[in-house]
Amino acid sequence: MKKSYLFGGVGGAVTISIAVAAYILITTSSTVTVTQTDETFLDNMSDVLNFTYTDANAQLKEALSSEGISMSSPVTLKEKTDIDKYCTFLKDKEKQSLVEYCTSTEIRDSDGEFLGNIHMIGSPSFPRLVIVLVQVDPLMSQIDSVKTVFSIVTKNLVCNCWEEKKPGGFETVSSLIDGLHQFHTGDVKPHSQSNQISIEGKSMQIELTTNTQGYLWELLITR
Repeated sequence: MKKSYLFGGVGGAVTISIAVAAYILITTSSTVTVTQTDETFLDNMSDVLNFTYTDANAQLKEALSSEGISMSSPVTLKEKTDIDKYCTFLKDKEKQSLVEYCTSTEIRDSDGEFLGNIHMIGSPSFPRLVIVLVQVDPLMSQIDSVKTVFSIVTKNLVCNCWEEKKPGGFETVSSLIDGLHQFHTGDVKPHSQSNQISIEGKSMQIELTTNTQGYLWELLITR
């Protein structure tokens, strides 16, 4: 059996549309469905990650800025009616029931071009799952931005130890991305994913999906 994640897209980009309190974002115009084939990856979603939404978003914003990538202030949802409407990322009802709080930010490159989003979902105090989405064109011309974003998120939210541990035999996060890229484009397939990587008490996985805009890269982080 497969699990699916639903992500909303805005004009070919990936973001949730929210009109809550003072926040008004563009209305969702399309939906990207990403199939997750590894049944074990989200088994520990009942466990929370060891950082707060505020600290993680602030840390990422500062780190991304140093590489010329801007990150918006987070939009926060905590009412069940809003979460049910705008943060239904998980089709599995049991996993979705664990989503009691949701933040979403937008990331853009140095030219102001939209790259994607960083979503954090979980308990009111701590995230259970971080979802990083970067949409690239059919020529994969923004792959360097994917490498920068995923490397920074991994360093700040997973551990600053990748080059020491070399999980999966990959020297860097960038080399893992190159490997998945080569695997995905080497044959006709709509969806590919890396092996689950367990490191410093956290689990992460990178996935790549072909869609109508080109390719959707996603990084998932949980316990």
